[in-house]
Amino acid sequence: MATKEKLRNIILNKIKKLSDDKLRNLDSYLNDLEPHFTTEKSTLSFSGIFKDLELDELTNELHKSRKDANERIPKF
Repeated sequence: MATKEKLRNIILNKIKKLSDDKLRNLDSYLNDLEPHFTTEKSTLSFSGIFKDLELDELTNELHKSRKDANERIPKF
C-alpha cells in the first residue's frame, strides 16, 4: 500500500510541474483511457454468452463420453 501511495505522490508532483499545453494533452490522454479503468467485470456482463453454445451432446451423452474416455486409459 505504501508503494502505491508513493507512486501516486510521484505522479502528482510530475503533473504539478507540467506546462498548460502539456496538461491539456495529459487530460485528453486520460479521457481516452478512462473507459479502460474498470478492473472488475460484473457478473451480469457474462449473461447470455452461452446462449448459442450447443451443450446437448455434452450433457446428454456425458456418461458415454466418460466411459469412452476411461477405456482409452491403460489399466495396469
